[in-house]
Amino acid sequence: MKKTITLLVLFLIVKVSHSQDNEKRIKFNAGTLKICTSAHMKIKGYDGDEVIIKSLNNQTRYIYNFNYGDSNNGKLINSSLIKSDSIKIKGYRYLTFSGKEKELEKGLKPLGNKSNNPADNLYLDITENSGELIIRDYNQSESNTNLLSRFSFDNKYEITIPNTIKLLWNTEQCSKTNANTFFVTSGSQPSELSNFKGEVEISLSYGSINITDVSGPVIANTIGGNIKVIFDKIVPTELYSLISNNGYIDVELPTTANLNVDAKGNRILSDIDFEVLTENITSSINGTKEMKLKLNSGGTKMKLDAGSGSIYIREHK
Repeated sequence: MKKTITLLVLFLIVKVSHSQDNEKRIKFNAGTLKICTSAHMKIKGYDGDEVIIKSLNNQTRYIYNFNYGDSNNGKLINSSLIKSDSIKIKGYRYLTFSGKEKELEKGLKPLGNKSNNPADNLYLDITENSGELIIRDYNQSESNTNLLSRFSFDNKYEITIPNTIKLLWNTEQCSKTNANTFFVTSGSQPSELSNFKGEVEISLSYGSINITDVSGPVIANTIGGNIKVIFDKIVPTELYSLISNNGYIDVELPTTANLNVDAKGNRILSDIDFEVLTENITSSINGTKEMKLKLNSGGTKMKLDAGSGSIYIREHK
C-alpha cells in the first residue's frame, strides 16, 4: 500500500518599510513599564500621561518565516523530499505587504491597543495589565507540529515615558522565550535613557547604555557592554548602582555633588579631587582594586563595579 505523506510548507516573507511617522500612544501614567526587547531603544522621560512609541526603522526590514513539517507524525522532513512523487503538498501561503496597502494606510493609524496584527503595534508585542505595561519583541504564534524561525534585523525605537512610572528594562529575562527565534541587531550604538525622573532598573546583555539626567534611583548592569552616565542639568541625589561585566563605566558629574562612592575596577581615574577613604588591591593578577571615595559632604551613595574594566569619573563642564 502506498503511503501518502502530507508535508506542510510555509514560507512567509513580510517586507515592511517603517518611517519616523509610525507612532503608537498608550495612556499609562502609574505603575511599572517593562521593556523586554532586544531592539535598540532610545527612552526619554517627560511630564505627560502617555507612553509614546515611535519606530526609527527608516530602511526596509525583512522578516522571514519558514516551516517544514510532516502532519502525520510531526517530524521534520528535509526539503529535498519535495521532489518525490509520493509527497503531496498541502497548504502553501505567501504574504506580502504591498505598496498599494501602504498607500491606502498613508496618514492613518490603528485604533485601540489590542491587535493580532504585528504591524499595528510597530512589530512589538504590547500587553497592558493592571498597573503594568509590557513591551516585548514580537513572536509569531507557533503550532505544535511545525518549526517556526524568525529573523529580524536592526530594530530601532524611540519611547517617551511619563516621569510618574517605574521603568524595568531587561533585554532577556522578561521576554517571551522561543527557542527557534533569533534576533540580529547591529549592536554598534548604545541604547539610551534620558531626562527621566522615576525609578529605574536596567539589565542588558551584550549591549551598552548611555544614561543622561536620570534622577533615579538607578540600578543598571550589563554583560559585555559599557555604561556611560552624564549629569548635565541635575546632580545625583538618589542611589546609583552601576555594574559592568567586561566593560567600562564612565560617569560625568558636577563637582558640587555630595557623594559617597564605592568603586571597583582595574583602574579608577578622575579629574575630580575626591577624598580617598580606603583603598585595597583585591587581585594581584589583574590589579583590581576597591576604593571608597567621598566628594564634599557625601550623603548620596554611588556604587561603581567594572570588574576587570576601568572606571572614569570626570567633571562635567
